[in-house]
Amino acid sequence: MKMYKSKMWCYALLAVTSMLATSAQAAIAKNDRVAALLPDAIKSAGTLRIAIPDIGKPLAYKENGQLKGMDVELGHAVAAVMGLKADIHLVPFAAALAGLQANKYDVAYGEFYVTAERLKVADFVSNWQDYSSFLVSKAKDFKPKTLKEICGHKVGAMAGSAELATLNSAKDKCGSTAPTISAFASINQAILALNSNRVDGVLINRGGAQEAINMDKRLDASGEIGGGPTATAVARNANAEKLLPAIKSAYDSLIQSGDYMKILKNNDTAYGAVQSAVIYQQNSTPPSYAFN
Repeated sequence: MKMYKSKMWCYALLAVTSMLATSAQAAIAKNDRVAALLPDAIKSAGTLRIAIPDIGKPLAYKENGQLKGMDVELGHAVAAVMGLKADIHLVPFAAALAGLQANKYDVAYGEFYVTAERLKVADFVSNWQDYSSFLVSKAKDFKPKTLKEICGHKVGAMAGSAELATLNSAKDKCGSTAPTISAFASINQAILALNSNRVDGVLINRGGAQEAINMDKRLDASGEIGGGPTATAVARNANAEKLLPAIKSAYDSLIQSGDYMKILKNNDTAYGAVQSAVIYQQNSTPPSYAFN
């Protein structure tokens, strides 16, 4: 009897976990017009393979064993509109585009800035907009407002991020007082380095900075660096020709239905809402982000 009750409890737990994991998807109805745009290979598979970088709140994070955040909810919503199941994988930021190239995933989140370098390896569909700030310690005097102020300091950013590329570009302008720049695999590693004085500041998306501050009141955000559209990366393969317009149509459908704004408000990211999705391909002119 005890073994029977134990098995029943396990089955119940698994059922609840499954219900929670698919609740976001179940709440959004399939759009037949969007689903009709899908390539046959993905229609047949019935799943959308999604890589979501471990960026932290509000975009992607784990809480009580569950993956949450704006990117997670958008991934489920896009799959649901297409009539697909979201097959989500949490990955390091730097591994997302490589995973697309290796055909491990169909799309990757991470709120990518669309750059000429990234357009060499993947296509993109814009779905949000953001800017970057320096995450700093309240107890220290280092509160940079511009990139010129990093000279002579120890700073860092997420590995593979536009922020890291921005720091490396700014480094060359410092001459003999070049900063020491570190790359971190996760936001948790970056915060640990900041709190242990291994870096003076971490350049990160504004939403991620705010969530770090919410968790650790010793931290603060400084400056508004760059800014502009961010996007979902789409694997450049045999499916891309049809998958790109399908992803765009899925976002536009979610925007029109109001589900997009509900997801953003749920994650306190409504400040970055867009009116429509835009496709960027290999020969597209990337947006200007005006990093300073």
